[in-house]
Amino acid sequence: MRRTVVLLFSLVVLLFTGCAHDSSEAYYGLFEDEVALIAFEEEGTLFLVILPWSVVRNQADTSGSPPSRVLMELGGFDPLIVVEGQGEELSRIRALLTTLVVDTTDYTREEVDGQARLEALKAGAPYLRKSGLADTLSTTCPGLDPFSLLQQMEQFRVYDLRSVLEEEIVVDWQQLKSHMGLYLEQIQTAR
Repeated sequence: MRRTVVLLFSLVVLLFTGCAHDSSEAYYGLFEDEVALIAFEEEGTLFLVILPWSVVRNQADTSGSPPSRVLMELGGFDPLIVVEGQGEELSRIRALLTTLVVDTTDYTREEVDGQARLEALKAGAPYLRKSGLADTLSTTCPGLDPFSLLQQMEQFRVYDLRSVLEEEIVVDWQQLKSHMGLYLEQIQTAR
């Protein structure tokens, strides 16, 4: 289950990536009752950090700020784009991509992970542009060509912090922001 969610988040982030951007800018995604994500690109590598939705929601409830502002504060990057949606949207895309992998490789459904989904999507981009999958992806990221953007990425790194930040109320928000800033710096340098 977690692998599928990681792929889905990776895909959503990849949909927002284009040419190399200043590493002080990021893509933010909020998928209600599912996850929050921060993605940024540096030197052809997409870094995706997945956070539990509850961490963002709890701080938004406590501070009275909208969840998008809370996530941007936690990420510390200027926003290139902020996408907000429902968790069901991610589930629908994940199911489509799992089917794509199973139909185009020798993987079974149980073996499909985020990496396999992204590889299949990137490999199938030329013929998938005119499919229902393209329409589904465009509803998650209106106005973007997800296949062109996906093909520009050389590699990606996914950091799933949901098990680390477990879905509990964060007591010291300032300390979490400080630690997150250090963490984001370190993952950029530890290639």
